[in-house]
Amino acid sequence: MSLEISPSSGTKREIAAARQAISVAFLHRAPFALDAYQLGFLPGFREDCGYQQTQYQDLNIPVGMLDNDFRNPDLKRYVARFFEHEPTVGVIGDVYDPDGVDEYVAAARKIQASYPDAELVIIPKCRAVIDSIPDDLVLGYSRGYADRLAHEFSEPTDWRGRRVHILGGSPPKQLDVIKQLTRPTLTDDPPADIVGLDWNGLHRGAQFGEFWTAEGWDDSGRDADHVTVRKTVHHSLARVKEFWQSRGVWPESTPQDNNVEVEYEGPAPSDLDGAACTECGANVWTTRRGPFVAEYDTGAVCGYCSYDCYFTHRHRNNLEEIDGEQSVYIPPA
Repeated sequence: MSLEISPSSGTKREIAAARQAISVAFLHRAPFALDAYQLGFLPGFREDCGYQQTQYQDLNIPVGMLDNDFRNPDLKRYVARFFEHEPTVGVIGDVYDPDGVDEYVAAARKIQASYPDAELVIIPKCRAVIDSIPDDLVLGYSRGYADRLAHEFSEPTDWRGRRVHILGGSPPKQLDVIKQLTRPTLTDDPPADIVGLDWNGLHRGAQFGEFWTAEGWDDSGRDADHVTVRKTVHHSLARVKEFWQSRGVWPESTPQDNNVEVEYEGPAPSDLDGAACTECGANVWTTRRGPFVAEYDTGAVCGYCSYDCYFTHRHRNNLEEIDGEQSVYIPPA
């Protein structure tokens, strides 16, 4: 027999407030980060990456969230990156043992001395670490791609009464965590305060022509000529926003600026990584006119020895340029 707990009106208000995030982040490069920013997501990137925006003039996307390089962690480097980018949310790193907490807290205090309003996240990787992290710092709840997920070493009660950022996992998986950490209990445990969440899995599906929906991945646009990777990611982002809005999790205020204008600057021969024609393999520098260079919405910059090779490769692979004709460098006659 299941026992349903009927919360009082005061408890309902407390739970609703606890479930409403301050930010929903999306970490990616331009132009995907720009689209997310304009929809109201908190944009950002991992410390070893960036927006990769060299092809855009006067593009100024704020660094809302700075993640750490979890495969190659370095606290001193991360603090330096934080001071360089000045994000509003900083994911400092993973702590696997209580003995390692002090140095992460010290890094957080160093940042707080200059940025007192920053939300700083430390990620516990064992149960004992949770209680060792001071209450004013945010706990990172690992739900996506990680070597040790939060539910593998802890119980929901371990996170209650704390400020929590959910790291990774699709929206339904994150919603399940939110419910576990905030719903009423027989012992009146306080709900966790869900301050933020992020998920960056949309681009992987988009590369196969699939967009995310609350009912699962949808490939109905896979064979449509007008659907590009960028449009597919944008469509998924809008669905994610709608999902969180309908469940009271989407933030009351967001960092978007609908008046952001970006001037695109097309690719140049200097952007090529190699000399081989993407279509036929010939050396693009030994042809009569030099390389034709195209930038696609997948992020690829390709070089061709001739216009025919450019057109054939683009058409056969259903590739879409970033911004029309400006995305193709045609060498002078």
